[in-house]
Amino acid sequence: MKAKRLGVLASAAFVLTLGCAIASSQVLFLSDAAPFERGGLTQSGFIQVGHDNVVVDPTVRRYTGMVAALGSPNAQGKMYSFMPSPVGPHNFPLSPNDLLRGWRLTVLSGKRFGQVFTVSTNTESEITVTAEKGALDGLGERDVFIIESIDADGVSMFGPAGGTSAAPSPGV
Repeated sequence: MKAKRLGVLASAAFVLTLGCAIASSQVLFLSDAAPFERGGLTQSGFIQVGHDNVVVDPTVRRYTGMVAALGSPNAQGKMYSFMPSPVGPHNFPLSPNDLLRGWRLTVLSGKRFGQVFTVSTNTESEITVTAEKGALDGLGERDVFIIESIDADGVSMFGPAGGTSAAPSPGV
């Protein structure tokens, strides 16, 4: 009786090992996948997560930064300007010729997280937003932001004339 039970346990262990071996041979690991080939991943049980269908328009220029200092409030006590500090490797130096005029500014951290503004003017050391979307009140030093060359309609300002962006831009 004991030998029969041992044989059944050994057979069960063999079947379990064989099943695991077959199942693991069907799994496709991300390191083995061909670049940009997503078809095999869904068949293997992997689920793609993150931002779905985000198409970044290559004509969109970006300036990422952090608030270094807050600007002075106007006569009504509202603040519309701040001094930026560049963050990231692909930034460009700001110039006094209002290079960012009309660009979209999105706050990425702090109390104003997710708020979108339009740049009114800029110099090498200060960025001012329009009053149309409200004041920057609540913006704090060290808050992170991104300024993109996207107009009010969500279209790249450097794209083809009369053309549209590769994908609608969020937050507009």
